[in-house]
Amino acid sequence: MQKINILLFVIVAGLTFSCGDQEASAEPAAPTFEETLLGTWETIEIEAHCPTYLGQDTTVHQLIKEADWGRQYGAKPSRTVYTADGKLKRTYYNVRGDITDVTNGLWKTVGEDSLFVIEPNTTLSYKHELDGSRLTLTGKVDWDYDGEADDDYRAVLRLVSRTN
Repeated sequence: MQKINILLFVIVAGLTFSCGDQEASAEPAAPTFEETLLGTWETIEIEAHCPTYLGQDTTVHQLIKEADWGRQYGAKPSRTVYTADGKLKRTYYNVRGDITDVTNGLWKTVGEDSLFVIEPNTTLSYKHELDGSRLTLTGKVDWDYDGEADDDYRAVLRLVSRTN
């Protein structure tokens, strides 16, 4: 009987201490890509490789770095605002900061690593990679407007501001 009481005491004590106050160590969930994307992003770099430029047997490789926008192209980097309702607005600026064009569209994430974008007269699909406040989009697009989405495209965007 003594052994049973000791065994019962050990079991009850073990359960009491193991089920005692445990700090809630639940970390807040990391934001989803959709939540992270909300805000204003500035395109700071674009790289395009066209294997058949304008449908011809000519290869063109174009790289626009952040310093090139004003110096070579007379423009400031475009800014794209992604909103929670799945809409986007890309604004283009000249070197003085005046708006030269605006593109409105829709966006949606597909799977864990793809961003689907619908803009006037085009539908695009990008793989995305987020590194802090830098977003890299890569995909096949029709950069040279030859009617074929066969051009490799990479854009690097920098977060300007968040939208709640």
